[in-house]
Amino acid sequence: MTSHRTALLAALLAAVPATAAHAAETPDISVALAPVADAGGALTRLNVAVRFEAPPQGDVLAAMAVTSNTVETSARSMEALVFSDAKGVLPVKAEDKARDGDNLERTWKPLRAVEGPVTVAYRVSIDPAQPEQAKPQYELRASDGGLSGAGNAFLVLPADELPRDLSVHWDLARAGSEARGVSSIGAGDRRSSRPLRANQIGGSYFMAGRVGTYTKGTFFGTWQGRFGFDGPELMDWAARLQSFYGTFFDQRPASFGVFARTNHLNPGSGIGLTDSFAFTFSEKTPIADLQSLLAHEMVHAWINSLSDSMDAPGGLGLSWFGEGLAVHYQRMLPWRAGLISQQAFLDDLNATAGRYYTNAMIATPNDRIAEGFWKDTRIRVLPYDRGSLYFATVDARIRAASQGKRSLDDLVRRMLAERRAGHPMDLPLWKALLGKELGAQGLADFDTMLAGGTVLPPSDAFGPCFQRVVKPLKRFDLGFDPLILVTPDRIVKGLKPGSAAEAAGLRNGDRVLNRFPQDALQGDQNALVKLEVDRGGQRLNLTYKPRGATVDAYQWQAVTQEKACGKSR
Repeated sequence: MTSHRTALLAALLAAVPATAAHAAETPDISVALAPVADAGGALTRLNVAVRFEAPPQGDVLAAMAVTSNTVETSARSMEALVFSDAKGVLPVKAEDKARDGDNLERTWKPLRAVEGPVTVAYRVSIDPAQPEQAKPQYELRASDGGLSGAGNAFLVLPADELPRDLSVHWDLARAGSEARGVSSIGAGDRRSSRPLRANQIGGSYFMAGRVGTYTKGTFFGTWQGRFGFDGPELMDWAARLQSFYGTFFDQRPASFGVFARTNHLNPGSGIGLTDSFAFTFSEKTPIADLQSLLAHEMVHAWINSLSDSMDAPGGLGLSWFGEGLAVHYQRMLPWRAGLISQQAFLDDLNATAGRYYTNAMIATPNDRIAEGFWKDTRIRVLPYDRGSLYFATVDARIRAASQGKRSLDDLVRRMLAERRAGHPMDLPLWKALLGKELGAQGLADFDTMLAGGTVLPPSDAFGPCFQRVVKPLKRFDLGFDPLILVTPDRIVKGLKPGSAAEAAGLRNGDRVLNRFPQDALQGDQNALVKLEVDRGGQRLNLTYKPRGATVDAYQWQAVTQEKACGKSR
């Protein structure tokens, strides 16, 4: 086993190019990736070598998530793992422990003093037949002649927050003649434009194999599988919007990448990443749906959260900020840029408003969001919906108080400028800027929002083109206790008498076999849920509309022609 590990390590290290000279105070980290195809052309293995300078001096040398936001990583499927330093093979001790709620983390402690740079080499096997998941698309996955995944799903990284210059090298000799390798820092062998911390490297994406590519200026797109439309058309739209964002936020990243891969179970799901983002699609996903998704996730290149990310400790409790602003701007900025129609703007706004005002959990206080985020879809969507309508309200009130001279945009740009200047972009900064604009009442309204108070923007919050109206809409209601869907056995209990689920034939004691995305279901009054259940060994398929009581909900409608409205908001 030792000779096999040594051979693997030597092969991967030989693939890592010599790094360019860099400032003495900025250490390097190199990631060498060698995907391997089987006889049928599927990429079923990834050889990995990570080399980092200035290794951590504490008890813990390196770390990797075992589970992250309910997603199982490659930690349990790594093989031939070996650490080494200037003295040779470095013995380590692995330990798994809980981190930030239900997430598990594996750490490695050195069993002797570490000398010089550390290299970690290992291989990960990938099953192309693994079932698709209705979860964030972090995991390393092989399909459609390629493989992809986020760094936090398969990279062993230093257990510290020291920024390092990242270089990525691809060895594609065994991945097929048409294989390409792309990461969040660009196509092919690349070096990062700035030092990155371990969590930022973990928040990067990697894609290799027979993949589609698009490049326009500093924007690039890569996709695994085939869209139901012309892929470059979507990527060109995204490139134009990304350029508009750069002007609006007064900051342009050195590069920005978009990664897409197929997922028929959960198409239209996205995750924000370091200078990039990744999303899922199927051949049936409309281009308009993906444009909305792109508009949302690209906002996160500038605005993530009041912490490093939603994945950071306490991040979910602050998600009202990053996710709320992303939902607010995903419709406002494309409309201002002339990249979506007025009707598309309204459709997006009303989907958010409809989901929020019919949400049975609307009064859940913000300090209860984290504990229910991955357990109940109605809680999970609240930071998005509540946050976006709160920011629309703040925007309207600042415009009114300043007689149109200032807006929410000014506060956001100020916060980003503070962060670029090296100052904290945090909750105290937000409250200071908010109080300066709206005084004690603005701060009181903010506390009310966090406490679960219903947010209601003024009728003209979105400009003179639109007015608020009341419409009867039905609440999202699965008809049974939704918590059973996150239990191991998934046995139905709490079936509601008279519910659509009961009418469709569902019974207490049925075991739900399939997994399905619920967040989007809540915003679509006509969507159907399809359940596959086991009842005493008999398999049944049930379909129904997951709706319950009718309530009055706020919506917006056009009051003038689009041509007369302009894009002043």
